[in-house]
Formats: sequence, C-alpha cells, structure tokens
Amino acid sequence: MEDIWQIILVWLLSTVKFVFGAVPLALGFGFSFFKTVVVTSTGGFVGVVVFVNLSAWTIKKVKNVAEKRAVKKAPKKIFTRRNKIIVQVKRKFGLPGIALLTPLLLSIPLGCFLAVRYFEDKQRVTVYMFSSILFWSVAIASYKLFIH
Repeated sequence: MEDIWQIILVWLLSTVKFVFGAVPLALGFGFSFFKTVVVTSTGGFVGVVVFVNLSAWTIKKVKNVAEKRAVKKAPKKIFTRRNKIIVQVKRKFGLPGIALLTPLLLSIPLGCFLAVRYFEDKQRVTVYMFSSILFWSVAIASYKLFIH
C-alpha cells in the first residue's frame, strides 16, 4: 500500500517539477530504472498536455480582452531591452531549446506557457516537450544504473 502512495506522489510531482523533483524522489524511494522512467514520464506527459492546453486557452482569453480594450489606432510597438532578449533567445534556440531546458531548468507549466506563447502549433510543442521529458527521465534514471 505504501508503494502506491509513493507512485502517486512521484507521478503528481512530475506533472509540474521534473528533474529536480520527481526523478530524484523516485530514485530516493528505490524505484527501478523502468519504474522511474514510466512513472515520471507519464506524469510529465500529463502535465504537458494540461499546461499546453491551459496556456493556449489563457493566451487566447488575454488576447480577446486586450482586443476589446484596444483603442481603434494601435500604438507603435516599442522594442525594449527585454523584448530584444526574448526575440534573440527565440531565434537562437527555438522550440527545441525551450523544450530541452523545460524539465531541467524551468518548471513544466512555465516551459509550456513560453513554448505556446512563442510557437503557436500545440501539437509540435507537445511532441517536443514529450521528447524532452522522456530524454531527461531516461538520462537521470540511467545515472543510477551506471553509478551504483
């Protein structure tokens, strides 16, 4: 019975915080390589699906509200330092870079939001995020195999 609660806890944690949360917790609980990869990956996949769709919905609603409040004449865009940095990162790394960094440095909700915000194709975002989650899950779980 204790095992099922550990699985549920790891699975829930992997929907939001992956590399520095769920995978080390699974390894700390003594999960096998296969069990670690399956539980953390499925949790991460569910998190990606939920947060990609939630982010797309939120962005759509915010755009609708902004359009309703907008003045008839659109103001001229001002390129700030922050905007320039965002454009440079987007151009340099693209969706693969965001997806690769999401489980490692960003949380899944934040990574999904940024990916959907700058790359509108939800299916493409989902595929890249799934690939990244599977990669990091196998990479971190493999560490235990080679070290122990």
